[in-house]
Amino acid sequence: MKIINEDNPTLVLGGEEHEIEKLNETSKYYIDQVQDLNTQMLQIKAKLHQCEVARAGFVSLLASEIEAQNKVFKDGENEEGTGDEVSSD
Repeated sequence: MKIINEDNPTLVLGGEEHEIEKLNETSKYYIDQVQDLNTQMLQIKAKLHQCEVARAGFVSLLASEIEAQNKVFKDGENEEGTGDEVSSD
């Protein structure tokens, strides 16, 4: 479905052109619904892209955090991160 001709809006559907002004109210309602759904789909695609980018960012932050944590433990610090060993006197 595509709408062409700004001067005389025309619906192209199934290869046929239909002047919107000459269509009944139900057809016009359906056209409005399809246009609204097209807008919603674009918004959903944009939101999905935002979620994908945000997720990738959090995965990157997580990887950095784990890498930093592993480096600290390899350098001899205990789990509390103080570097003090617990003695068993």
